[in-house]
Amino acid sequence: MNDFSAEHAAVLSMRMERKTFSLPKGQYLQMAKRLPELASKKLVLRFGQKYFEELTITGIQEVEVLALLLEMEDEQLNEWRQAMDKIRARNTKVRSG
Repeated sequence: MNDFSAEHAAVLSMRMERKTFSLPKGQYLQMAKRLPELASKKLVLRFGQKYFEELTITGIQEVEVLALLLEMEDEQLNEWRQAMDKIRARNTKVRSG
């Protein structure tokens, strides 16, 4: 496995609004290894093919990039769920009140 260097972090920081970057381990790496080819292509398309290629060119293995994308997608989904909960709570308050 390649080391995650400052160059990798620079590429990530140009593309994403995350403060810290490290290669995902554990569940996301395992999920990426088991991801079917069609699902991995769809994941790459959701984040952008150019972004995926930039990361693989810098030396990060494809499975690691997929794991990172899975982790970021999960974070985005959690943020969306929290925002929806706030909207629902506000709408409930307005209706009841």
